[in-house]
Amino acid sequence: MVRRVKLGHHYYYIVTPEELKNGKYKGKNIVIEGEIENKPVIEFLPMELPSYRTIFTLAGLKIEFSGTPYVKIGERIKVYGVFVGDGIIARAIETEGAIYLTEE
Repeated sequence: MVRRVKLGHHYYYIVTPEELKNGKYKGKNIVIEGEIENKPVIEFLPMELPSYRTIFTLAGLKIEFSGTPYVKIGERIKVYGVFVGDGIIARAIETEGAIYLTEE
């Protein structure tokens, strides 16, 4: 039985890193839990609308989040987003102390 959870206006499939390897969830909304494996990199994007992007890995997957969440290496988090094959475009990051959301 597939389990789902709702956050905001979307439902997310609760998955493990092993379940993502078969490609069944590509393009779907998923939530995954784990520890941040490397130092997050925060990029400033000075385009027409200046913004920031945070990139890190979790369970061997590249996570991209539009914003600057306060997260660090070794922290246990939940990532809500769209699985794109080799990584996740995150819509939300849940830590022990906060939930960081991007605009939709």
